Amino acid sequence: AREEGKRKGKIEGKREGKIEGKIEGKIEGKIEGKIEIAKNMLQKEMDLSLIKEITGLSEEEINQLK
Repeated sequence: AREEGKRKGKIEGKREGKIEGKIEGKIEGKIEGKIEIAKNMLQKEMDLSLIKEITGLSEEEINQLK
């Protein structure tokens, strides 16, 4: 019974790890996309308030991209 419990625990742990990894990857991808858009907008000398509104990034985050 103990070995079966260990096996089930490992399987469950792997499944949870995969789910967490996918979620983290999606979040990272969204952030990278927002940063890329902000960089493009900065190159076109667009207004900071517009960049903030469109990307959802903070003024501090945008200034770090300059």
